Amino acid sequence: MTNQRPVSPFESIYFVDMGSPVSLYGTPAFFESVVRGRLDPATVRRALDLLADHHPALRAEVVAGETGPLLRVRERVRPPLIVREGLDAFDEVVNTRPDWSESLLHAWLLTEGEHSQVVLALHHGVSDARSGFALLDEFWQYCTTLATGAVPSVQRRDTLPEAIDVRLSADFPDHDIDSLVEVFAEGAEDTEPAVLPTEALGRADGPPTSHRFVIDRQEFAPGFTVAVLCAARARGITVNSLVSGILMTVVRDQMAPEPGPLPLVCGHAVDLRPRLTPELPRSVVVNCITGFQTPLIVAPDDRLETVGRAVTEQVSSALARRDPERFLLAGLRAAARGIALPVPVVSYGISNVGRVLDHPVPEGLHLVRFGATVNAVGLPPKLLVATLGGRLLIQQEYDGWTYSAAQMRRVGEALRAALEALVH
Repeated sequence: MTNQRPVSPFESIYFVDMGSPVSLYGTPAFFESVVRGRLDPATVRRALDLLADHHPALRAEVVAGETGPLLRVRERVRPPLIVREGLDAFDEVVNTRPDWSESLLHAWLLTEGEHSQVVLALHHGVSDARSGFALLDEFWQYCTTLATGAVPSVQRRDTLPEAIDVRLSADFPDHDIDSLVEVFAEGAEDTEPAVLPTEALGRADGPPTSHRFVIDRQEFAPGFTVAVLCAARARGITVNSLVSGILMTVVRDQMAPEPGPLPLVCGHAVDLRPRLTPELPRSVVVNCITGFQTPLIVAPDDRLETVGRAVTEQVSSALARRDPERFLLAGLRAAARGIALPVPVVSYGISNVGRVLDHPVPEGLHLVRFGATVNAVGLPPKLLVATLGGRLLIQQEYDGWTYSAAQMRRVGEALRAALEALVH
C-alpha cells in the first residue's frame, strides 16, 4: 500500500499556487558537482533510480483529497535525466522550472572535453540545503559503487517523513502561538529597512529568461578559508556573523549618498533539524528550512566587526527564544485565520549552509567543485555561505530582472576586498 498524508500548511507554500508576487510555488533547489573525467550516463541513470527507491519524498505526487491536497508516494518513479554537451548550459539549467508531475527529482549530465557536471533539481517542498547536499553525497556514493561493478545495498522506503510544521506544533502551547498571531494582526510599526535600488527593474536590456537568475561564485583556497575562520574567532564571532557584518557594511556603502545610520535587515535562514528533539538526520529528504530577520542600524563609518557582533547578539537571542519556530507556526496560523501578513522586507539574505565535506567520486575521476543554488521571483538578493571540502564559498544569487549585474558586481568585489583586507 502506498503511503499518503496531507500537504502541511508549510509545504503548501511550495505546492499550492497562492498567486502571490513573492512566490516559492514549485521552486527547485539545485545541487551540482563538476568532476574531471567522463561519467557514464547509464551509471548516473541507475544512481538516480536508487535515490528514488530510498527516499519516498522523491516519488511523491500531489493529489486532491477530501479536505485538501495530499502527498502520495508512488510505487515507481524514474527521475528524468537530460544529457547535454557544454558546461555553459548550467546557467540555463538553473533557470529551468521542471515538470514536477513526472518526479520531484530531475537531473542533468553536462559534458565538455574531459569534464562532466551533474545537476540535481529537487522540489523545494520536500528538500532544503541540508538534505540536498546529503542527497548529492548519496548519489555519488552509488555512482562510486556502481563504477566498480558492484550493486549498492539500498533499503526501499515508502513512508513519508512528517512535515516540519506538524512536528513542531506539539512543542509550543497554543496560547504562545496565539499571542504572537495577535501581534501580527496589529501590524508592525517598525521603520521599513533600506534596500538596494532595483536598477534592472523595467529595463529592456536585462538577461533573457534562460539566464534571469544569476549565480556569481567566489571560492577561496583552504589556507585563506582557515585565515577567515581565525579572524572570526579572534573577534569572538562566527564566520556567518563576520560575513554578515561585512555584507551589511558593503550594502550600506551602496546606499550612498544617504547620510547617517540606516536601518537594514539581514535575512537569515535556519535549519531546524538540529533544533528538534530527537534531532532529525540530515539525510532525511524533507524541507526543514525557515528564516528570521536580523534588524541592524548601520552607519557609514561602522566597523565590520561591530556590525558582526551585533549580528551575533541578535541571532543568538532569536535562537534562544526559538523565534524561527514560533514565527513559522504563528505565520501559518495567522494565514489560516485570514490575517493578511505583510511581505517581509529584507535588505539582503544569507543562507548559511555551514561545513560540507567533499563527496566521493569513482576511481579515475577528480572532484573539481560542488555547490547549490535556489532562487525565485520576488526574492531579495542573497548570499550562500559555506565551506565545501575546506574551501570557503561566498555565492551571490539574484534576479537579473530586478538587480543589475553592475551593482551586484560592486557588492561582490567589495566583499572580496574586505575579506582579503581582514586576513592579510
